[in-house]
Amino acid sequence: MEQRAEVKSERQRNPIAVSVIVPVYNTEPYLRQSLDSLVNQTLQDLEIICVDDGSTDGSSEILDEYAAQYANIKVIHKENGGVVSARRSGEAIADGEYIGYMDSDDWTEPEMYQQLYQCAVDSRAELVTSGSYWEGNYTSEVYDGVEGGFYGEEKIQNLRENTIYCVRKKEVGLRVSLCYKLFSKKLLERILFRVPEDIHIGEDKMQMLACILECRSAYVLKKAFYHYRINPTSATHRANPSYLSCMDKVYQYIRKLYAHPNFTDAMRRQAEFYMIEMLLAGINTKLGFQTRNLLWFDPYWLESIPAGSRIVLYGSGEAARKYRTQLLEKNCHEYAGCIDFAYAELKDEILQMQSPSMLSLWDYDYIVITVKNQAKAGQIREKLEGLGVESARILWFEQRDLFWRYAEAEGLLK
Repeated sequence: MEQRAEVKSERQRNPIAVSVIVPVYNTEPYLRQSLDSLVNQTLQDLEIICVDDGSTDGSSEILDEYAAQYANIKVIHKENGGVVSARRSGEAIADGEYIGYMDSDDWTEPEMYQQLYQCAVDSRAELVTSGSYWEGNYTSEVYDGVEGGFYGEEKIQNLRENTIYCVRKKEVGLRVSLCYKLFSKKLLERILFRVPEDIHIGEDKMQMLACILECRSAYVLKKAFYHYRINPTSATHRANPSYLSCMDKVYQYIRKLYAHPNFTDAMRRQAEFYMIEMLLAGINTKLGFQTRNLLWFDPYWLESIPAGSRIVLYGSGEAARKYRTQLLEKNCHEYAGCIDFAYAELKDEILQMQSPSMLSLWDYDYIVITVKNQAKAGQIREKLEGLGVESARILWFEQRDLFWRYAEAEGLLK
């Protein structure tokens, strides 16, 4: 105990720049890549706190192995309590001036924490948020919907009112994940309404809201460093019959936030939009209904194409399968097949994707890009045009979430 007190005292005189907290639960296949990306950070003044949240695979042994090899790694072993509980355990022993978070199946670019910390120091921001790469069937760069730059006393309230959604763009304001952000430890210590440990859905969004209400200055950095792995086997993608009960806990917590002096009517409206979005997500995918994505892809895109057209779909996964179902059921066009540049890695018995290079041999009228992300659709369009496909024959349809369409009709987006 005395030795630990000496170390603590020394660190109080010379605080560590950044503490990164990594909750770990049964991520053995990905854990080494995550830890390697942290121990190879260019920021030397960095401590890594790994919280083993009751793992039952080989994750615990990997953590102990790395802790024995690297002096800046601490490991906490605890009973399973969820992400909020694990992060709180790490925060309790963190010595960093700033705190970051990482999921144990993701990885980062080597310069991430040096860049975020330098931005925080130079701007004196209590919060720094950056972009990320989403790694799934393809890689997408994802950024906050708000304008980049510094938000001080004069602008911080505007940032608060655009945190949940940037309403004029009809998109997320500050991206939900805590993992591509840095938080001042002093900011975390003065949060008025702490997120309950029994919240297991939307916990990042709730902590983000709690922080932004207390935050006095922030910097939105339009650079991406963090690689978020879209893992179809993770809890986020599994059906949860208790989803509605979990969402009730989120709603009750949001209602507590209403009492905060910085929580405005505009924020309340956005919070209610968020609840509607999450409830729609429950209907579409989260509750485990046999009919998936019923309200996710508007079928009326078919009416924008001349009747009797031969249509090739571009894409993979549930989006392409939903488009294919709508196309076949509507029976006003002819389905000509499915393509994807990553066809070799994407095995799908229903879609049976083929290489876009085969297009020259096919009889078709239009190619419909099925991805929802407009920027990614633009990249796909350019590649298809590079193969000689006429631009007019390449179509993409915006798939706006239902609540945005109705909110706009009600005049709620002004």
